Amino acid sequence: MTIHTKRVLTTFISIPFLIGIIYFAPSWAFTILILFVALVSLNEFYTMMRPKAAEKIVFFNYLLTALLFCSLLGNGLLYMGVFPFFVIFPLAFFMFKSSKGRPQMGDIGQIILGPFYICLPLAFLAIIARLPQGQMWVFFMLAVIFAGDTCSFYVGRLFGRHKLTQISPGKTWEGALGGLMANVVGAGIFAWLFFPSLSVNSIMVLGVVIGISGQVGDLAESMLKRMSNIKDSGRILPGHGGMLDRIDGFLFAIPVLYIYLNY
Repeated sequence: MTIHTKRVLTTFISIPFLIGIIYFAPSWAFTILILFVALVSLNEFYTMMRPKAAEKIVFFNYLLTALLFCSLLGNGLLYMGVFPFFVIFPLAFFMFKSSKGRPQMGDIGQIILGPFYICLPLAFLAIIARLPQGQMWVFFMLAVIFAGDTCSFYVGRLFGRHKLTQISPGKTWEGALGGLMANVVGAGIFAWLFFPSLSVNSIMVLGVVIGISGQVGDLAESMLKRMSNIKDSGRILPGHGGMLDRIDGFLFAIPVLYIYLNY
C-alpha cells in the first residue's frame, strides 16, 4: 500500500469519527479528544527537540496539560491559572537541579515552548466548541484547513515549479497559492451553507487569514523537523506521520478564528 493510499484511507476514516465526536457526542467528549491530541503532540514535540533533562520535567507538563483541559470541562476561567505553571515549574526545576554545568537556555526554552505552541491553541479550540454555534465553527476550521492542505498538495505536485522556501523543499509557490484559493472557496461555501447572515467580505478575509496562518504553521513545524533531522514527528497516523504533522496548520490558525469570534 502506497503512502498516498494510506493518507486517503486515514482521512476517510477520521472524517466520520470527527463528525460523531464534535456534533453528536457530549461536549466533554470533544474536550477529552483534544486532551489526547495535545498529549500525543506534546510528546512528539519533546521527542523531536530532545531537551536535556526532559524525561524529568516534561512529566509535570503532561500533568499540567491534563489539568488544563479538565479545567475546561467546568465553567469559569480556572484554565487561565494553569498556564503560568508551564513556566514556573521548568524554571524552578533548573534552579534547584543539582548539576555541575549551568542550565542551557535552549533546554529551558524548548521545555516551555511546547505547551504554548501546542496546548494553548488547542485550549482555544475547546473553548470555541462551547460558544454559540461553536460546533459549526469547529467544522468551519476543519473544512477550510483541510481544503487548503489537499489543494496545496495536489496543485504542488501537478504544477509546482518554484520553491517556496528552503525550510520545506517539497512546497512550492504554486501549491501555496492553490491552497490559499481553496481556503477562500472552502470558507465561502461553508459560510453560504451554515452562516448565511455573515457578510461575504468578512468570510473571505477570514478565509485568507486562516489560510496564510495555516501555511505558516505548516512551515514552522517543517523548520522544527529540519532542525531535528527527522522527516515526520511520529507514526500514529498512517500516511500523515505524527499527530503534530497533522495539526501543525491548525495551531497557528485556531487563534485567528478565536479572535474573530470574540472581537
